[in-house]
Amino acid sequence: MSDKYSRDRVRGFLHTDGRRIVNGDGETVILRGWGLGNWLNPEGFMIGGSPLMDPRMDPRMFALPRRFDRGRMMIPTVRELCGTAYAKEFEHRWIHEYVSEEDIKLMAELGNNSVRVPFSSRLLLDEEPGIHFNEDTFQMLDQLLDWCEKYRVYAILDMHGAPGGQSGLACDDGIDNRTHTYEEPESRNRTVLLWEHIAERYKDRRIVGGYDFLNEPISGPDMEERIDEVQALYDDIITGIRKYDRNHLLTIEGEVFSGGTRMFEHDFDPECNNWCIHTHFYGFSPERKDLYRYLDASLRHNVPVWIGEGGSDLTGNAIYYDIASEFDMGFSVWVWKSAMDEDGNGAGLVKYPLPKNWAPVKAFIAEGGPRPSYEESKKIFDEMLENMKPEYRVVDEERSRYLLRKGSFTLPAVGFDDPEETHRSNGWIYGNAFGYRPESGMKMVLRPGALPPAFHSFMGGPRRPDPTESWRSLCLELRTGEFVQYSIRHAEAGQTVEIEARNVGAGPAVLQVRCCGTKAQLVVGAKEAKVYTLPVTLAEGGNSVRLETCAGTVQLDTIIFK
Repeated sequence: MSDKYSRDRVRGFLHTDGRRIVNGDGETVILRGWGLGNWLNPEGFMIGGSPLMDPRMDPRMFALPRRFDRGRMMIPTVRELCGTAYAKEFEHRWIHEYVSEEDIKLMAELGNNSVRVPFSSRLLLDEEPGIHFNEDTFQMLDQLLDWCEKYRVYAILDMHGAPGGQSGLACDDGIDNRTHTYEEPESRNRTVLLWEHIAERYKDRRIVGGYDFLNEPISGPDMEERIDEVQALYDDIITGIRKYDRNHLLTIEGEVFSGGTRMFEHDFDPECNNWCIHTHFYGFSPERKDLYRYLDASLRHNVPVWIGEGGSDLTGNAIYYDIASEFDMGFSVWVWKSAMDEDGNGAGLVKYPLPKNWAPVKAFIAEGGPRPSYEESKKIFDEMLENMKPEYRVVDEERSRYLLRKGSFTLPAVGFDDPEETHRSNGWIYGNAFGYRPESGMKMVLRPGALPPAFHSFMGGPRRPDPTESWRSLCLELRTGEFVQYSIRHAEAGQTVEIEARNVGAGPAVLQVRCCGTKAQLVVGAKEAKVYTLPVTLAEGGNSVRLETCAGTVQLDTIIFK
């Protein structure tokens, strides 16, 4: 199995080689990791503050920030509740304590080889007349890079909030919901100057995997026409960086939540040709089709693709990112750490509890409720800082196992491996009810009791599956001579594998099972779905399990790595 994911390959500067990202030794590296949100760019909806979107607000209308909805509003809100002196102390402790060495150590232990590090420019470049870099914050960033070196985790530096605001969203930490980065010469110049300073400071740090110039540029309503302005700013940033640093990989994000590809109709970094397409994607259907537009751009420009932010449910992640890896596309899932907030939607892999008496603070923040007293508020925020420590964290290890295909997890049978040599069909040309993975040529039919697509849903009737989750309604039908393969990337020695299957033919159904250099046969006799244990055990590390129908016809619902 591939070593492309291994932290043993975290060696030297990352750079591009055609459509691959490679390390200093020229070995392919598939980045797998997490976005370290909320540290140097807090976002309210993930830390107990205001919701991501205010349903009362038209996003096309001018709007000022809300209490605790972004980093620049967090400290003013704390000041309102706790006073000026406490707010200054709180900001210092947040920057120094939100992330610890334990975070990077845990990332590495779980099997990740990279971390995307979002930051707001105002924490590195003071928002005051003149150019004054914040050495205290830079030293904290230096410390993080030291931890990354210790645990062999590449760090991609991500300007999540540029001077003035580049996205038109709360996540850019802007002064309002407008994109002043492009409109104001001073904000534009300060963006370039900050990147020049970062490049000069980190030009020799090999653990820096790359520079991510602008997070989700021009993502507000009706902003897509500004692509030319973003491209021109990218060019100026690249020119500024390359004055000091010709080593580091550059990641270029597309327009509108970084999901578009029009941005890439441009020749970036012509001198060094060391850049990749950087996309974000949430709520995908786990199949090659939902990679198409990025693969198309990658082929046209002969550059790699990195899915720098995104995520879905457990099973969707397990299938989608594994298919992406077959094209050497790595990923960074959002988000590493967030608060346990029932009203929030920041699904951190690591979560920490909000203070027990957070409700009145939340009411003050989001609804204009009565302000708790100064002393009461200080106790609440002290508890918030205490709860961020590693000893209080809760880790969603199941989510990590699915994401990295490590240990025990379950896949739908239609989530078989993607490369052509890993599956064979006898020529099924009719697709399936939901048009899922038709390029594979494999026969997929509705599971017993599953509903077909609704063609007249306006007439009412039973709820139909979400189009992005239609694969959940399908099972895989294997006829004589057909086979599929399923891979686990990190198995423990002695793990077993089960399938949920039924015999739908007239006679006996026999599967040949191949794994770890051995072959064995399994008879599927039941006409109703039944769980069968495969006659194989897994070796430590990467394993592939191949199932081929020797006789009869079998329908597979799931494959279970125990």
